[in-house]
Amino acid sequence: MRPRALQLLRRKDFRRLYFAISISELGDSFHYIALMWMALVTGGPLGVIAVRLADSIPALVFGLHGGVAADRWNRRNLMIAADLARGAILVPVAIAGLSNRLPIWGLVVAAFLLETATSYFAPAYNAMVPSLVDRENVQEANSLVSATTSALSIGGWAAAAGLLAIAPISTFFALNSLSFFLSAMLIGRIGYRDSIGISRSAERPRIREVFTALRPMPSLATAVIMIGLGVTISAGTWIAGVPELVRTVLHREAGGFSIVMVGYALGSVGGGALLARYPVANKTRMSMLAWILYLPAYGLFAFSSTLIPVVVGACLAGMGQSAALILVTASAQEQIGDDLLGRVMGVITLVYRGAHATGLMFVAPLFAVFAPRAIFAGAAFAIPILGIASAISASLAEKRRRVASAAST
Repeated sequence: MRPRALQLLRRKDFRRLYFAISISELGDSFHYIALMWMALVTGGPLGVIAVRLADSIPALVFGLHGGVAADRWNRRNLMIAADLARGAILVPVAIAGLSNRLPIWGLVVAAFLLETATSYFAPAYNAMVPSLVDRENVQEANSLVSATTSALSIGGWAAAAGLLAIAPISTFFALNSLSFFLSAMLIGRIGYRDSIGISRSAERPRIREVFTALRPMPSLATAVIMIGLGVTISAGTWIAGVPELVRTVLHREAGGFSIVMVGYALGSVGGGALLARYPVANKTRMSMLAWILYLPAYGLFAFSSTLIPVVVGACLAGMGQSAALILVTASAQEQIGDDLLGRVMGVITLVYRGAHATGLMFVAPLFAVFAPRAIFAGAAFAIPILGIASAISASLAEKRRRVASAAST
């Protein structure tokens, strides 16, 4: 019988990892507010774009190598090193911010270095989860972590508003630094045994082996591609379009944007909670079909003139994207062998986190030419159509593979 998601916390090693991720995510929620506000104050809108690019591009550059590292070195030690690096990076940032000597270039460099370390942490983390909860429980584990971190983001944003009354915003960088050191301490107590350490020392892992492994798994490969396409469009429209929509269409200020962000986080919590309770058999197909939720989500963005429907749309968008990522990650964790899992997770990290950069570069500039409503209306159809087309394409590829396999036997 499969254990429920919360019962997985009875496993002490997974519980330590769960609390490590939760603590660092809470720190990230404070960090995000400080980073975006300081970037806006010191560099204006262009400063915000520069910082967002700086914390997106490293995934494109280092995502694959992060996966190779997760298959070559001890994953627990790699995660500890990444956390210690992230904590250390933020120490001078916090000091400079408290002394009012934090230039925009310092924020850009810090954002780049933090995301570089994350590009090594994420593949190792995702590759280690199956060894802590068993492969048949990875969906529940991933969903529990996703729902918790999204809920903590809401709590962190709310707490940040209160803390600003008694502490300068640069304090948030120090809090995030501390969260990474605490996370490293908890991960260090995990009794993780590196099951393939001996084979790693014999031959260096190669990226091309990932594509060889994915070739007989067309559904998983297609779902990963769809993550890249979906996040490129959704991130590009969200990052550039939602603030513009809130300001020019809804005639709201920063408070209205914050409420929309909370709606998105609540959708992520809901998506994670549902998947933690209800296992999905065909995870790759459902991952692709989850993007259909963007039809009503962005439809509300395109045709609403009040805040509440837009918040509902944000909730649906958060649910769709979180479900897509949880399911494709769980599918890879179930199907890919431990010796290749780090590299596959590196590819997923590159595709998911790197798509934020491609969205900023190729989709966000459209808002300088077209009205927000028009772009959201187009995206409301484009994202679901791509999801449905991907699911059909994957099904046909799986059918051809089965026919070819039967013919060869």
